[in-house]
Amino acid sequence: MGEPKDHDFGDVDEIDAEAIGAPGQRTFRLMAERGGRTASLWLEKEQLQAIALIIDQQVARFAHRLSGEHPLVTLASRFPSKANIDFKVGRMAVGYDEGPRRFVFTAHDVEDAEGEEPAFSCRATQPQVQSLSAKITEVVAAGRPRCPLCGAPIEGKHVCPASNGHVH
Repeated sequence: MGEPKDHDFGDVDEIDAEAIGAPGQRTFRLMAERGGRTASLWLEKEQLQAIALIIDQQVARFAHRLSGEHPLVTLASRFPSKANIDFKVGRMAVGYDEGPRRFVFTAHDVEDAEGEEPAFSCRATQPQVQSLSAKITEVVAAGRPRCPLCGAPIEGKHVCPASNGHVH
């Protein structure tokens, strides 16, 4: 077996998510750390939400439910200003490898989304991904409040098409 490639972090020490900016103008990222190496993967809000959903589905399907609290993720609070790997994600996959019982993440740069070689890959434990899923849910929910009738973000004076019976 050869040396691991630069983009492959193997088993990460920590994986985390955060939103940067004011609600309505936030950017989202997934962060990973292994030893002194860091990766910053920029995603759309919907991509981040999809990752949490996939994690939850994979945990329910392949892994054993863990009870109690999940480890607190703290990478965002101490993440360096410049990561070793830093790109906008075009395509990302999350799977489960039953042999080592690890969740596998692979991400392709938006500039090379159709390429065969991912720009980043890593593996994480079940407690790590369950903490990540909880953090993603928290990060996404911290944005602009949503109208319970139409689902649109409420900003300033909200005129809801569902409240007056006229949907355009």
